[in-house]
Amino acid sequence: MKKNSSPALRCLAGLAVVAGCASDPAPGTGATAPSADTPTSTATSSMMMATAAGSGAAAMTGAKAPTMGMAPAMQTKPTTPATTMTAPGMMTAPTMGAAGSSTTVGPDMTSAGAAGTGAANPAGAAGATGGAAGGAATPSGSTGAVGMPPLLPTVMTTEGMGPWNGVVKVKNTPPGGWMIYPKDIGKDGVKHPLFLFGPGGGTTPDTYESGGMHWDYYGSYGFVTYVLPRSTGNGGDMKAGLDWLIKQNDDMSSPLYQKLDVTKVCAAGHSQGSVTVFDFMPDERVTTTINISGGSFDGMGPSHLKNDAMFLCGPDAGADVAYNQCEGDFKNTTVPTYYVNIQGSDHLTSGRMGWPASVAWMLWHLAGQEEQWKKEFLEPTGKFQMGMFKAQTKNWK
Repeated sequence: MKKNSSPALRCLAGLAVVAGCASDPAPGTGATAPSADTPTSTATSSMMMATAAGSGAAAMTGAKAPTMGMAPAMQTKPTTPATTMTAPGMMTAPTMGAAGSSTTVGPDMTSAGAAGTGAANPAGAAGATGGAAGGAATPSGSTGAVGMPPLLPTVMTTEGMGPWNGVVKVKNTPPGGWMIYPKDIGKDGVKHPLFLFGPGGGTTPDTYESGGMHWDYYGSYGFVTYVLPRSTGNGGDMKAGLDWLIKQNDDMSSPLYQKLDVTKVCAAGHSQGSVTVFDFMPDERVTTTINISGGSFDGMGPSHLKNDAMFLCGPDAGADVAYNQCEGDFKNTTVPTYYVNIQGSDHLTSGRMGWPASVAWMLWHLAGQEEQWKKEFLEPTGKFQMGMFKAQTKNWK
């Protein structure tokens, strides 16, 4: 990138901090995001979820709003982790801990319990009690087509935590990122869809984790997540993560063995991570994409898309430095696209406030729940067409 690039573009690339690009670091993050060599945590509190009411200002702990995008300094390229995978015996899903507690399961692995927390949902409303939000008391899969494995549980809402109680987090995987999956993965024969995520420029998976139960939220709905260690804009990094996840499904020593639906994949990213998604496309293995507050610099990103796409952004250019790029990408997209401006959000909080929409989108596209969720995106009276969801759609038949 040229040194005289505009402040907005420098912000999106994670090369510098400008006004409106980053706020105070989230509690526990410090001035810069941790490097890949920083010792990983062995416990994760299930009570760190931050609410996102209004502009996502207050966390349950009373701390400041979570930092979702760029950290104050650009991160150096991570070194290859010394520990790549734990032994097969240490990779099995641990016994469920007490409500709201964590269970240490081995080096570079943590598990976060979600049972009984009733955590607040990303929009600030109260989550369901018993750790089984979404109207599904247990993670028993819904019935799929004859001869097909059960699908993810059908839920009535995506606000608050989902029906899967607790997740396992594997940090410093061979590709360098994090892997997150439900503790009781594969329960009742369910095959879990895959969710790839690229963080904002200059941040790491831990930056999002420190702002609240970011990865726990996706895992609680049954998605197996791979988060890039950092986003460079190079789609090859996301391809490497997907390649590795698919190999786990064929590896008899992996806890993911034969528990994944590798035909259902969502590639998503925030800010610079969104640019990475555009560069990763097209990949025939990817079912759908979600681009969060990060448009393509040249406006050509949408030309890489081949399937249904979701664009999520802040309400205007004053709140989100990527707003103009988001607008340009929506103008240029030729695939069926849902584009939403989250009212009351900004560049750093749009993704967190948009959690319910992102999960519902994936349940529709990856878990066979079209009847339940499609109308909520495309019909004028749909849940994700009203309130804080100011949405537009195009190219739908």
